[in-house]
Amino acid sequence: MKDVLLILTCLFFINSFSQKKKSTKIGNVDIKELNMSQYDKDTTANAVVLYEHANYYIDENKDYKKTTDYYFKVKILKKEGTNKATIQIPFYGDEKVHSIKGISYNISKSNTILKKHLLDNQVYTKDLYGKWKEITFTLPNIKVGSVIEYTYSVTSPYSKIDDWYFQSDIPKIKSDFTAAILGNWKYNIRVIGFLKLNRNNASIKKRCVHVPGLGHGACLILDYGIDNIPAFKEEDYMLSKDNFISKLSFDLESYQNPRGGIDKYTKTWKDADRSLKRDFLDNQTSKKGFFKNQLPPSLFLIVDDLERAKKTYDFIQNYFTWNDKYWPSKKVRIKEAFENKTGNIFDINLSLYNSLQAVNIKSYLVLTSTRNKAVPTRLHPVIDDFNYLLVKAIINNKTYFLDATKKQLPFGLIQHIAINGDGRVMDFKKGSYWETIKLNRKTFRRINAQLSLDDNNNLNGNLTISSDGFFAVNARENLSINNIDNHLENFESKHPNIEVESFNHQNLDKKDNTLHQIYSITFDEIGSSNKLRINPFLIEKVTKNPFKLNKREYPVDYGYPRSNTYTLSLKLPEGYTIKSLPQNTALSLPNKGGRFILNFKNLNNTINIYSKITLNKRVYSSEEYHYLKEFYNQIIKSQDAFIEIEKASN
Repeated sequence: MKDVLLILTCLFFINSFSQKKKSTKIGNVDIKELNMSQYDKDTTANAVVLYEHANYYIDENKDYKKTTDYYFKVKILKKEGTNKATIQIPFYGDEKVHSIKGISYNISKSNTILKKHLLDNQVYTKDLYGKWKEITFTLPNIKVGSVIEYTYSVTSPYSKIDDWYFQSDIPKIKSDFTAAILGNWKYNIRVIGFLKLNRNNASIKKRCVHVPGLGHGACLILDYGIDNIPAFKEEDYMLSKDNFISKLSFDLESYQNPRGGIDKYTKTWKDADRSLKRDFLDNQTSKKGFFKNQLPPSLFLIVDDLERAKKTYDFIQNYFTWNDKYWPSKKVRIKEAFENKTGNIFDINLSLYNSLQAVNIKSYLVLTSTRNKAVPTRLHPVIDDFNYLLVKAIINNKTYFLDATKKQLPFGLIQHIAINGDGRVMDFKKGSYWETIKLNRKTFRRINAQLSLDDNNNLNGNLTISSDGFFAVNARENLSINNIDNHLENFESKHPNIEVESFNHQNLDKKDNTLHQIYSITFDEIGSSNKLRINPFLIEKVTKNPFKLNKREYPVDYGYPRSNTYTLSLKLPEGYTIKSLPQNTALSLPNKGGRFILNFKNLNNTINIYSKITLNKRVYSSEEYHYLKEFYNQIIKSQDAFIEIEKASN
């Protein structure tokens, strides 16, 4: 991922000039665009952006507020692309969306252009949440082959400049962003993504505007653009696309006010640490006295540090119920949350932190973000990048990252959604720092089937699924929300050839131990003839490759290493002979990234199968993608194999 920081500044008090003249006007569609039937650079595309342009400037006609004029021209290539004619424009607070125009173009039988204009009564406004609203409209008379063209403007009193996305889910032929920015405003401008700019110009224009009472000012002129932009295609096992999709991102650093002073918006981590503790946490990190009185007295009698920490963790985890909320919209009040026995991520893990402090366990708070958000930038502190809080505990010189929000999480494991890059450890005495979040639990699943084939060609026996780490968390959560009947119904619907005679489990409530699910099963529809073909992978067979792209620019991020082991012992009755077994297979990923093993053995007319898929890495680079894709292809091919058995004729 390319993440380039461009620090652009001009220390003058200024306003804009005739930047508005650079805005693209509506009415630019020709016959050639209407006759276009496919986009040659991506023949799978449902639609293609022919041109788009955003132009940002200070609008003298809008009381010198910031205005961005938007222009879009899109070709509809397939029926699935007609949804591009429905436009949604979110806006906030005192922002105004105005000057909306739209035209849909089609071609007549006589090869002339037919136009249909968007009407004012086809534009709708609705409330979203808080101060957010949304403008929605759909261009009329849309069909395959149409070209749509629309413009609108957003005028804002706020200093924030919205990100400009060069990439989207459809390809683009040309995308431009231009701006004239007040010279006394300083922004950190990041170019994110893997695409290179075709236009990359920044300059200062002096005396570009005259403001009554203030004189002439200068402008910072920007001109960025990319041509022939491929669609951004999402795939399994990725972090938020905001980490990789090509865009411009603007972070306000400082403002020089008319008095000559500098107002800083981008702070150092020292500033951020201080403001986080004072303004947000509001002394909620010094409540160990409160929790010392709330914790069971027996906790303080436990001599072993690790055992004392685990029991404290268990108490907080079982006491609270997570309300499914992350970053709170108001200041944290953990006493209030404790009284209600419910809270957000910060309420619960701040309570855990204070409780560990109360029982004399060395611990720190750790800020991170969920996987649906961009990884927090390291260039400078942006507090809005974070929405999750963990606890780091150091016990006997070993580090544990803790998360008490979900009942099924064992000590040393956090929610998978919170594994999103490194965490920022908040050491309020020595200063915060970045640290890789390492997990203290291995994730694995072991499936063991002990089956016998009877004279009627039915398979009977036991199936045991043992799991730990995240696989166990998921299994326990599934069992907690479904009763046994629902669980078995879901299991049998997923495996229609298996009938469950009985079911039991071990360690369901002991989250620090391996979970065992034990099934007594009958496997039907093996066959009625004397010659049988049996696929030995009764469950958890890999049938689809999650990786289908020809090239993937961004890494594969599983979040954690994992292994899946499958063993089967199939005992045959007298009179049956094994005609053939599939080939043994062994595959390895480069850089010790993983391994697949599949072995078949025949011992005294009992078929023993051992298979193990191991992925040793949390993240695989884009260079390793091809190997990982082929790894899955070979697994699918190897598992799509059959044991051939023949029954002696009477």
